[in-house]
Amino acid sequence: MEELTRIFNSRGNNAMTEKNQPPEAKQLARFFPDGTVVPSSLQWLDECLLGIVDFPSQEKFFAIGPSESLVAGFTGFDAKLKNLDDYSLLTTAADVSSSKSLRTLLPHLNPRPLGLQSSFGFGDRLGLATPGHAAAMHQFGQGMVPVFCQQSIREMIRTDRSPDEVMSTATWGAFRAGWQQAVGADADHLKTFEDLENTAKAGFCFFTIDPSDHVDQKADNYGEIEVENKFQALLEDAIPGAESFISLYAGKSFDLEGAKGALNFETGQLKRAAVKYGRALAHITAMTRHSEALMGNSGFDLEISVDETEQPTSVHEHLFLALELKRNQIPVTSLAPRFIGDFEKGIDFRGDLNVFVAALKIHAAIASQYGPYKISLHSGSDKFSVYPPIAETCDSNFHVKTAGTSYLEALRVVCRVAPELFRDIVSFCRDRFPVDRATYHISASLEGTPPAESLSPEQLEQLYLTEDNGRQLLHVTFGSVLTVCDGEKFRFKDDLLSMLKSESGLHESFLIKHFGKHLSLLQR
Repeated sequence: MEELTRIFNSRGNNAMTEKNQPPEAKQLARFFPDGTVVPSSLQWLDECLLGIVDFPSQEKFFAIGPSESLVAGFTGFDAKLKNLDDYSLLTTAADVSSSKSLRTLLPHLNPRPLGLQSSFGFGDRLGLATPGHAAAMHQFGQGMVPVFCQQSIREMIRTDRSPDEVMSTATWGAFRAGWQQAVGADADHLKTFEDLENTAKAGFCFFTIDPSDHVDQKADNYGEIEVENKFQALLEDAIPGAESFISLYAGKSFDLEGAKGALNFETGQLKRAAVKYGRALAHITAMTRHSEALMGNSGFDLEISVDETEQPTSVHEHLFLALELKRNQIPVTSLAPRFIGDFEKGIDFRGDLNVFVAALKIHAAIASQYGPYKISLHSGSDKFSVYPPIAETCDSNFHVKTAGTSYLEALRVVCRVAPELFRDIVSFCRDRFPVDRATYHISASLEGTPPAESLSPEQLEQLYLTEDNGRQLLHVTFGSVLTVCDGEKFRFKDDLLSMLKSESGLHESFLIKHFGKHLSLLQR
């Protein structure tokens, strides 16, 4: 096997080359006549060369090396071994089971806690975007740690995916891209112990606790008598800590060095904050203790998400949360307030940027002085106008979370390559929109963008993938698109995934361009 001899004699031409194809890829081609070796995936592990090969129906992991090395080092894989004289070839499906073995083999692919380092979350609703995300990080993400594996329980349900499947596609995507650095894994918007258990079991170690079901969404509008009655109810229900709120904080001043000032709690103001978040804090504490029991001595990141509320999180409310989290020894890594202004899905920030920045400075000072923890920006997709002040004000102590914007770039591929399929998807989404929009904070309407039938491919892309109204319409209907069936066959999903695989280069180029803009604006 002269080709193998040349490969193993020329070690050092590793992966991580983005444009120049490693010589191993060409030399390996003869061993996979029906497949295509992915150059970026090639990497050495001791004496063995690892990589991905794409076949028409699936992708496979392979390893080539001395027979004794493969037999001894790859025992966790349910794989086939083929003898090649002095070497052996191992191949196996790149699936959930083998992804677990791969993470054992290559520890850098195991998600780890990120702590206070600035980080960026990439949601991947289709399981095919991670190579593009990784390529964008290589080029534009200096100083940030990526969270390639990020999905909420709500999104998993809507896409019919399990935590194991989400973890697997992120693992294989990172390996495919030749990613060699740290990664996180965010189990987003967790509400129950069961959610925690299922995601922790799959390998997630970034838990975003969503206590929104326990937040009193009407607290901002209560009169003084109703606030007092609600506060007394906290005491009667023995909500932990409620008996101490007044003595600890009322009438006291709390310095904010980073904001060059102080915040003072009036009694009525404090009681309103307690009514709004007191029960949520009890839930956060219970979820945290369960996380600690699940993870044992393994570290984890804990994010508190209070962004899904009707009213913004005031700076006094944030301070109340921060003080109570600290008092209850909640190991917060990041917290997502509901910021001033509109952070709608899939479009830029709407509101007075100066007012947002003024409040952000105080939020950042609270996080720094009474944490420390990162400020987290949810619904962070395409919020280009706020990225520079986020990076500057938070001193790179931030986390940004995106999701549906990657799905829209996948649809851009469909629009370019198969406009009639895209037209069918748009028409279906328009029918589903009145139902699917219910759980999202958006301002889009059916009347805001014309039906697809009369539009050219160029108009379709402009109106549905560039302009705000159309983007939101497609953004919130993703679950229906990916799960609707005609009989026993998916109506769109299989064709969509097949097209993205065959057009992987175009898909990746769209993701690099799109996230390059995100990441570049977050650089100080």
